Amino acid sequence: MDNEQSQRARLLTGAAISAGFAFLFLTKSGKQILDSAEPWLDEVIRDMQRLRGAAAKVRDAVDEGRRSFEAVSRLGSFGPEAQQAWTSEAKH
Repeated sequence: MDNEQSQRARLLTGAAISAGFAFLFLTKSGKQILDSAEPWLDEVIRDMQRLRGAAAKVRDAVDEGRRSFEAVSRLGSFGPEAQQAWTSEAKH
């Protein structure tokens, strides 16, 4: 897309958004739509807040798991050398 087409697309998008807002806020039927949408929007906001809380809990759990893994990995090696050491000790 060249620059002129890009500008034209932005202009049309802005005009469409402006027309939508004008309809919602300046017409009687637009105000009725806004009034009926308000409870739905309140519910969406509550759901988003619950989702944010759940995401924070997941983030905390992942961080705790990472810290636990790092603490355990500092205690000893889990590579092939550790496997050989345990195998040779079991044979003795």
